[in-house]
Amino acid sequence: KSVELQLGRKRKAVEISDSSDSEDEEDSDEEGSDGERGLPGRMPGAMSGAELRAAPKKAKTKAQRLAQVHGGRTDYTEKLLEKRKARKGGKTNNETKRNKPLIMTMDSFKVRKKKAQTAREKTNTMKKHIKTLQKTANHQKIR
Repeated sequence: KSVELQLGRKRKAVEISDSSDSEDEEDSDEEGSDGERGLPGRMPGAMSGAELRAAPKKAKTKAQRLAQVHGGRTDYTEKLLEKRKARKGGKTNNETKRNKPLIMTMDSFKVRKKKAQTAREKTNTMKKHIKTLQKTANHQKIR
């Protein structure tokens, strides 16, 4: 109630008469009504009207909001490159596999096993692969 009055709400006739009556009666130690002293509907540490007015408002235009969002973002690729450069030690296993000579991979056990597969084995592996893709569709890894 007091916050509304501080923000500039019009007082009703009943409230005006109550305040004029209470001014005459309250010449003792009491300051404010029961509501002001913290009995009904008062929370400790509540904000005053002046504090509410001083609180920052959100950006008014969409362009300002977008600028704020883009300003707070970090570039993921740069972050990854920094992380790789800062890493102690050599290459990871995946990096070495990526840069491995093609002839060596062509003669590897995995490739020979794939070449020897029957049609049924190929279809089964494809089915398994499709299932795993469906499970991990939304969480694809970025290399």
